[in-house]
Amino acid sequence: MELPALCRSRWLLLPILLSIAIAFSPSQTTAQVPTGAPSPSPAPAPAPSYVNITQVLVYAGDFSTFVSLLISSGVGEKFQAQANNTETGITIFAPKDKAFTTEPAATLLKNLTSQQLMSLLEYHALTSWESLAELQLMTDNVTNTFATFNGGGRYVLNVTMVKGQVEIITEWNKATITSTLYNARPVSIFALDQVLLAEDLFGLPAPAPAPSPFSGAPVSSPSSSSTGGGAGAAAGPSGTNNSFAPLSSSPAPLCYLLFLCLLCFKLF
Repeated sequence: MELPALCRSRWLLLPILLSIAIAFSPSQTTAQVPTGAPSPSPAPAPAPSYVNITQVLVYAGDFSTFVSLLISSGVGEKFQAQANNTETGITIFAPKDKAFTTEPAATLLKNLTSQQLMSLLEYHALTSWESLAELQLMTDNVTNTFATFNGGGRYVLNVTMVKGQVEIITEWNKATITSTLYNARPVSIFALDQVLLAEDLFGLPAPAPAPSPFSGAPVSSPSSSSTGGGAGAAAGPSGTNNSFAPLSSSPAPLCYLLFLCLLCFKLF
């Protein structure tokens, strides 16, 4: 009789034990994310796109000489580094191929050293971005160039607006912007019809020679006024020479002389 009573007491405790087991069961944490799983990393930011200066010049055409000099001298890399600096930027004046064969540039560029060539190329760029609209507002604006800070000289340009065109003036010449190759921050590239020639490299140009005096009338030679046996002397007063015969060949003075002699004779 005691065994059934004990079994009944165990069956009565079973629901209580199940409730306690469910309350403290780890099944409530099944929705938790495993702590060992790595969180996804953010996607890397895209690399900024820069203006390829060489590519712009090549695609524009007619700038093969300038591009070749930029590459061979290493100045193109300096320009590109400045273009990649989006806070300051760069402005480039690119001479066309024909400009390198036009005098006086064709002669002056023959004897440049490698360092002088680098300064000449750097003379064709400003160390800041200037749009075409900003250049068109300039009048006699003397500005530094890339060569000012690297070439050891002044290397300045005069940018001015003349009759609707932007001119780049040096001591040697006046170059005109003929077209715009690229004009967006931070890079501007403009085409020039001449090579910019710096006073720091070539000195001042020789002054132009003074014009020779001009005389409209021919200078007569001494022989043309002689009273020799020429045709002009024989023509007399009616000829083109307007020369006169000697005094002794005229009969009038002889008459006066005879008259005076007779008058003296009567008086004495």
